[in-house]
Amino acid sequence: MAGMHALHKILAKCARPQRKSVAPGEFLEVEPDVFGVIVGVNGTEAKRLAADLEELGITDLPLRERIFAVSDHASPAPTVAIAAAQKLWREFFKAHGIRTFDGGAGVSHLVLCEEGLVRPGMLAIAIDSHAPTMGAIGMYAGSLGGGRLTLYAIGRYVIEVPKVTLVRITGKLAPGVLGRDASLYVNGRLGQRGAYNNAVEFAGVFIDTLSMDMRFTFANMGTEMGAVTSYIQPDEITLEWVHKRGKRDYTVCETDPDFRYDSVHEVDVSKIGPQIAVPHAPDDVKPVDEVAGRRVDQAYIGSCASGRLEDIAEAARVLKGRKVHPDVRLIVTPGSREVLKAATALGYIQTLHEANAIVTSANCGACPGLHGGILGPGDVAITSITRNFEGRMGPGGEIYLASPATVAASAVEGRIANPLQYR
Repeated sequence: MAGMHALHKILAKCARPQRKSVAPGEFLEVEPDVFGVIVGVNGTEAKRLAADLEELGITDLPLRERIFAVSDHASPAPTVAIAAAQKLWREFFKAHGIRTFDGGAGVSHLVLCEEGLVRPGMLAIAIDSHAPTMGAIGMYAGSLGGGRLTLYAIGRYVIEVPKVTLVRITGKLAPGVLGRDASLYVNGRLGQRGAYNNAVEFAGVFIDTLSMDMRFTFANMGTEMGAVTSYIQPDEITLEWVHKRGKRDYTVCETDPDFRYDSVHEVDVSKIGPQIAVPHAPDDVKPVDEVAGRRVDQAYIGSCASGRLEDIAEAARVLKGRKVHPDVRLIVTPGSREVLKAATALGYIQTLHEANAIVTSANCGACPGLHGGILGPGDVAITSITRNFEGRMGPGGEIYLASPATVAASAVEGRIANPLQYR
């Protein structure tokens, strides 16, 4: 029998009953180490869940101490209806003793990592399509695809053991080209079905040199390749970051040398320049110069793809001593309170204010199109959010995805611009 991938070992450990080995295609009943949920915007769902649990006679949730709720979508609430729905969810979580993070904590899967609630070698199921972002620390992080009631009621979830796609990235980026540029380039090379229904592992000498901020960006983009989870093997950079966030025990899983990947992709990023994904697909990626000059109504920096401290630092570098174009709205939404506090201490937020940017609290912001920068019909936006599907940030908008440096440069010029001239 061929060897096992680290992700498969995590699933085997969390299977009930535990397994010594698993193979792609098998269905497992698993007990996750963490169940990440959000303070939702639909009150009907909260009422239905409470009623279902009552009908089943379940008053004590088996995973109660492993469930963490984060208010990241439409928070603070932009409408009375959403405020009422969030109130119902908060009351539900409080009634069941579930720890709930306030509306300024940040994006759920970033908060879980920063708070040390997830660790390498763990299994987490979360109610967000970009939950695989947590795979940057070397864990299995999957998005809930149904089964919410069974997780609450019996603490179990059914997972199909995935095949694994390996993306091995080599090369050193040219000066001024950022990790987000590289992730967009890789997404363009593989496409939206490049790892469809598989897990995707990012590896190679390029990944080895990346900061944790950029590793989160790469793991995040696995979702846009159709992957069920992303994975980066923990190393000294990972473990140093993890150790700063508590001493909770964990186990780093290793992939067996004889494990057979479903497919292997080699990508060299040494010759790329700043990249941009044009409407309406995150894998329709081109060099920025090919679309430079397109007018911009709104520039937006944030989301779990590019709302990290390194992202805000790059935007502040471009904006230092400059002003946002009078015809452009530049909105910056940090991915977490930790990021916002650090960016404030380092002077980046002051730089953004002086440039006439709008800085919000930490949350998902405009990325899901609920508040904090929704587009009007015909608006053109350049942004560092997760995806640029039609209607993502509001009906009728045109969304270009780029690095925070490209977004900032475009905000200054009022049109899509190459950030290399601002080095």
